[in-house]
Amino acid sequence: MKVLFLGWEFPPRSVGGLGTHSYNIIKALVKRGVQVSIILPFTNHLKMEGVEFLTFESRASSVYNLSEAADNKNDVLYRDIFNEVEEYKNKAIELSSKTDFDVIHANDWVTGGAAIEIKNRTGKKLIATIHSTEYDRTAGKPWKRISEEEKRLIDRADRVVTVSNRLKSEIMEIYGTDEKKINVIYNAINREDGASVKKKNIERKVVLYIGRLSVQKGIDNLIKAFKLVSEKDKGAVLYVVGEGSEMKNLIDLSINLELADKVIFLGRAPEKEVERLYSIAKVFVMPSVSEPFGIVALEAMSARVPTIISSQSGVSEVIKNTLKVDFWDIHQMADMIIGILKYGGIKEELSTHAYEELSKVSWEKAADEFIRLYER
Repeated sequence: MKVLFLGWEFPPRSVGGLGTHSYNIIKALVKRGVQVSIILPFTNHLKMEGVEFLTFESRASSVYNLSEAADNKNDVLYRDIFNEVEEYKNKAIELSSKTDFDVIHANDWVTGGAAIEIKNRTGKKLIATIHSTEYDRTAGKPWKRISEEEKRLIDRADRVVTVSNRLKSEIMEIYGTDEKKINVIYNAINREDGASVKKKNIERKVVLYIGRLSVQKGIDNLIKAFKLVSEKDKGAVLYVVGEGSEMKNLIDLSINLELADKVIFLGRAPEKEVERLYSIAKVFVMPSVSEPFGIVALEAMSARVPTIISSQSGVSEVIKNTLKVDFWDIHQMADMIIGILKYGGIKEELSTHAYEELSKVSWEKAADEFIRLYER
């Protein structure tokens, strides 16, 4: 089986879960004997044995964080994104003619135009993985052109893959997609990756968030909940790790709530620094307003950090041994954080059972499901 994989992100050029997904699913496919050729709009990428990299250097200075672009409603960036997507399509058509493949595998709308054109020219089957929708990324205020491109890819694909049942239902509702056309294949984690994280017992009670700083992620509600936490536990601090368009608003909110010395914004952290943060965190919180999956929650669990996740996340369909809260319920969120900080037994039970439950999901199992789709 030979697969042409159309990618927009790949380590180290990643701004979200798409890069993590692409790297791990390709690695698992190759282990199972699948020959993968991947087209990327940059030449600086991690090497992977057994993979044919078909790359070009895009005019873009970096991989766009499309959710942030949508938050900003920046017309210049908006035009630039579509210029880059068009460039990707033209280059992908050219590069795809230089390799052999049985199946086309596109990832999100940014590679959709290329995938559709390659399908038209070759007659090959097209699988499209949708990692999120434009409605998710913009908190319900989609850019029309992007949502149209998204629908076009979904309509033209032979099979559509979503990363959760929640996202599957959303696509059916928004785009009118036939349920029979959609397969759910969950994201995963290499559970052993967390083994390198050695827990450190420090006095500071660290509540940790890692992810993009966008409206979709609900960090404002976490900060409001943390205000309630800090009133009851003076030793608690909130570390916010990541970058995004909401940075200034979140800093202003922290100042207004008199939390300037309690909410620490660390920016984007390298992998080693993330490991250190997991090693000292007492609790991890993913408070997303809308989260099609949420790989970062699995990463926290693999590092044996007690984790609180939004009930509005896809990962809540997979892991049961974790605390779940509606993103808007700051009082319950605060109570859960306080409970974990205060009672060591709860912390130990949650982290141990969640870690054990991670064995249910793996990239190898996900790869097996993709192979069945390729061969269908």
